[in-house]
Amino acid sequence: MKNQIQFLRKNSKYIFLIDGLGAIFSEVLLSLVLPLFVELLGMPIRTLYILALVPLVFAVYSLLCYFLNPSQWKLFLRVIAVANFLYCVLTMVYLVINLEQTTFICEVYFVLEMIVVVSLASWEWKLTKK
Repeated sequence: MKNQIQFLRKNSKYIFLIDGLGAIFSEVLLSLVLPLFVELLGMPIRTLYILALVPLVFAVYSLLCYFLNPSQWKLFLRVIAVANFLYCVLTMVYLVINLEQTTFICEVYFVLEMIVVVSLASWEWKLTKK
């Protein structure tokens, strides 16, 4: 793990690529795949589309950071780390609002997604430290 952190600090743009590709994956799941199973999940399709917009914006931000490779990369990485944490809060709010109609499968999906996103955000935050 320590070698990975050292590599990413020296090659900071790759963390933005990882974040951007992960955001694209989330966006595709939320906007294209999960709506096919809306009856199985119980989450309103409108909510899925709202949640899908957020990772789309994050993907654009992270991929721009990857391609532009800003010299102040730590500041940009902190922005996306905080944004990822806030996305998890938003996801949790929507999950709680719709808890009476969501199924166990839906709840497991979103909890697992939040675990992945919080883990990534924590890792990004750690990279910005000395």
